[in-house]
Amino acid sequence: MCPSTPAANATVFLGMITPAGQVAYVTPQLPADVALATADPDRPVESQLRLAGPCVTTSCGFWTGAHCGLGERLAASYQETTGETEAELPRCAIRRSCRWYAEQGRSACAACSYVVTDAR
Repeated sequence: MCPSTPAANATVFLGMITPAGQVAYVTPQLPADVALATADPDRPVESQLRLAGPCVTTSCGFWTGAHCGLGERLAASYQETTGETEAELPRCAIRRSCRWYAEQGRSACAACSYVVTDAR
């Protein structure tokens, strides 16, 4: 699963974007359409909600040909900024199927709550 997918590809609602620009995760997993029905139609959905969906690999600009380049950059940036490799992980509904976690481990997972797909 891609933990930061556009609404058009979303199948899972991960959480709300807080005023501070972080994800407030929801558990257990909820279908994306439940959250999409509550979104403010005057703002981009991705600036309000964090959504997940199937990884589209070669159809995504972050795909390197072998893995998700966004997850890789996220993990590297988090480790560089914090120096942490064993951070406490958020309660996430898709961790078992998350591409970022599978490929980059704890660092990508710990930094995930700081990713907003569309911050307009």
